[in-house]
Amino acid sequence: MYKYYFTFFSLFLLSCNSTIENQLNETINNSEIPAVVMGKIDKDGKMQFYSYGPSRWDRNDTINENNIFRIASMTKALGSVAALQLVEKGEITLDEPLDDYLPEMSSRKIINEDNEIVEPKNSITLRHLLTHTAGFGYWFTSEKLSRWNELKQEINWTENYQPRLFESGTSYMYGTNIDWVGRLVEKISGMNLEDYFRENITGPLEMNSTWFNVPEELESLVVTSSYRNSETGELVKNEYQKRGVTSNYNAGGGLSSSPSDYGKFLACMLNKGELNGVKILNEETFDLMNSPQLNDFKTIHRYVPVGNVDTKPRGDKDNFFDSYDNWTLAWAYEENSINRPFGTGYWAGFFNTYFTIDFKNEFALVYMTQILPFNDIHSYNLFTAYERLVYKNLKPKP
Repeated sequence: MYKYYFTFFSLFLLSCNSTIENQLNETINNSEIPAVVMGKIDKDGKMQFYSYGPSRWDRNDTINENNIFRIASMTKALGSVAALQLVEKGEITLDEPLDDYLPEMSSRKIINEDNEIVEPKNSITLRHLLTHTAGFGYWFTSEKLSRWNELKQEINWTENYQPRLFESGTSYMYGTNIDWVGRLVEKISGMNLEDYFRENITGPLEMNSTWFNVPEELESLVVTSSYRNSETGELVKNEYQKRGVTSNYNAGGGLSSSPSDYGKFLACMLNKGELNGVKILNEETFDLMNSPQLNDFKTIHRYVPVGNVDTKPRGDKDNFFDSYDNWTLAWAYEENSINRPFGTGYWAGFFNTYFTIDFKNEFALVYMTQILPFNDIHSYNLFTAYERLVYKNLKPKP
């Protein structure tokens, strides 16, 4: 596997058009991003990376593709693969009720449009969870959940969980659905999710920097984070704090990984579940996972601005949550972009990490930084600028 290194001062590019080098250099200088790694991954596994800034604020080094980032919701794609592996083995189906597997999930009540608490009528299936149509939300995708502490007093809510927002299969709401997928994988496999991923996904693909609990010997590779003040625009650099050990393995957002590791995963996806002779999904299963699912309704969950999500307009979309795109069993499915071909896969993580999988042109992009709020306008504009430069400089296929 080929790797290319770039520094802030030279952005030295070994095999890419100098136009990308020069324009990206200018964009980074004007981006107000303190540290970032971005790279292009080809179907054959070759990778080209650009890096800028230190790995930690008190270091005089240059961050690179082997540093470890919290990837948050970019974990979801691996959670989907894990679930589809179990489907492939015949241990679960996409459309059978999950009441007996996860009764604590199926029994969760629903708060309707009139703020009335009602009992669920429909069972939840694995397909509902993978497509975010089970009724679970996040506080930043639901106005009700964003003011839940206030609302639960109004409705005299006494349960120790947040209710679902609609009957399963009736609408789309991006939320904690893949968290439940992780629990399902653990229940069926009899393994905790860390061990399951190591045995069935990250281990076989040699993603040795991808963990829920980063091993002590890799701790020095973990990067620091920062936060942009929404009023002043000033970037506050946080001191490095080691994450505590967890036994709650969250398939919806708990992994840490490196750009090079995630690049291996993306290369595997470009090859429909196989990389360098290692197969983690059959081609038929991959095609099922990558097929658009929301043909009756689209991603209509865009929500009002809240403290940890920046919803300012940007790029060739009005914001990252695009209500005109579709959803597969693993990621968003592009149906409305100037640059990306129809059917390109994409998603992101809360700390402003992004990926794109272009199946038509047979390459993927990965972008990692550690900034809050999510959808930070400077970070998103840098990612989309890089993406546009890559498309602008694509060589026609013979």
